[in-house]
Amino acid sequence: MKKIIIYLVLACAIFLVGCNKKEGSQPNLDDSNNPEAVEKKRVASEVLDYSMKTEDLHSIVGFLSETTILYVAYESDNFHLVTYNLITGDKETIYSEKDQIIQVMIHPSKKQIIVQSSANSSSATVKMISLKGDVLHNVNILSSELSIMWNPNNPQLVAFTAFQGDFSYQCYVFDGEQEKLHEIDPSNPFLVWQSDDILLYNRWTARQLNGGKIVELNWKTGQEQPTDLKKVVYLDTDKDARLTVQIDFETEQFSYLLKNKNKEVTWQAPALSNYSQWFVPDLVWLKDQSMISIVPTEGGLLDNYSGKFKLMKVSEEKVEELITLDEYAMISCSPKGSLCLYGNDLEQVMSFEPFKKKKWLTLE
Repeated sequence: MKKIIIYLVLACAIFLVGCNKKEGSQPNLDDSNNPEAVEKKRVASEVLDYSMKTEDLHSIVGFLSETTILYVAYESDNFHLVTYNLITGDKETIYSEKDQIIQVMIHPSKKQIIVQSSANSSSATVKMISLKGDVLHNVNILSSELSIMWNPNNPQLVAFTAFQGDFSYQCYVFDGEQEKLHEIDPSNPFLVWQSDDILLYNRWTARQLNGGKIVELNWKTGQEQPTDLKKVVYLDTDKDARLTVQIDFETEQFSYLLKNKNKEVTWQAPALSNYSQWFVPDLVWLKDQSMISIVPTEGGLLDNYSGKFKLMKVSEEKVEELITLDEYAMISCSPKGSLCLYGNDLEQVMSFEPFKKKKWLTLE
């Protein structure tokens, strides 16, 4: 369980806080609410320099468009969701919350947001809101820790795993169309959506370093069906695409498989472990279901690792290396991948056509 929680933490989004809206700024060049807007690719050198107080920093959630990000600010004893344009400096507070915000997620459609907040350590409130800040759904779940899996195709479906202090758990699926929370009983608490009806999970072997076998669960009927995927150490999906990472003991490498409908692409990377668990570095899904992935240049133990990392772009057609990174840090990319924020505080911004990199964020 600890292994998967680490993966979830690594897969989670990362954070930033803003300052006052700049006067005289230009209109948003890529308004994600306007279907007629053309989202042109951007270069890192176009991104404005930005500074803020360290104590105001809560979290950068991620990109809403090629240049607009969503972040969480803590000001005047309240938490605020703010949209901010990296190019123009335009920003707008779309939602405020008095309770402690635990995490915020952006749906792949970039049209809805999940906000998890909590007034105490034994319960969670999950709200699904629009980009205008309207609360669409509100779900209360008893838990000391909550895992959230949002269906990438259907924002009306959300799977939850509620952990208690004794590591017991209960799983649910919330159906927004029915406004109903369904209790489900999978054999593993960590779930991934494959379709509206099917959830996937990894059925681990007794020794987790050997990986596990992927099982399909029909959450509506409760029926489980094993698949042919074995030795899997990581699993993720996005719309029609599915990524599995298996361990190849002969080569001591991770074998990646990206499958999208009838097309497949495979590649390998050195395997890193943290003694009893594998460490699969971060990846980001892009709008076209390609991905940007971080992979190590050497294998071995994570605690002793001194090598570098490669930033790879993977699509149905090819696997290409973008750049080499000196160290591992969190990453967040725009839907088309033209801009990526990178670093412990996402203080660096990168673009790849052409490659540009600069520090844009300063914490005071």
